[in-house]
Amino acid sequence: MRNDKYLAIFLSLFFFASCTQTENTLTLIPEGYTGTIKIWFNQNNGTEKKYEGEKRVYEIQKNGILKTKFSSQSGYHFPEYYYVSQNGKRTKIQPILNLDKNVLDTIDKNKVYAYHFMFPGEVVKIDSLGNVTDKKESGIIFNVGNPLN
Repeated sequence: MRNDKYLAIFLSLFFFASCTQTENTLTLIPEGYTGTIKIWFNQNNGTEKKYEGEKRVYEIQKNGILKTKFSSQSGYHFPEYYYVSQNGKRTKIQPILNLDKNVLDTIDKNKVYAYHFMFPGEVVKIDSLGNVTDKKESGIIFNVGNPLN
């Protein structure tokens, strides 16, 4: 029994040591926008990298799409989501990471949330000669609105 305890502690420490913290993010969304948000990374024609302190800033366009020169991240970080008014005032948007029945029962029908997060990886199509014919970069796709609507 004692060995099991030490094994559990060792495995826990190993797991946490292998997790990599990445840069925290601020996602700024035009006030009143509802719908799908798409952030595409590694875009040569994307917006320049921007930081507030040590946080990456993702400024979403009015169409809900951001193409950025930032590379994608893997590891844990602490994202923040805000509506931004014309005069720059920010209003926090709460993210919902897991939309199970228990969470749905607690959602305020009059509040806006960020939810349904998907992380499509890089996709490459190769022809029979081994040439890359199509390449889609990695990104983040999520919704802003109320999941009850």
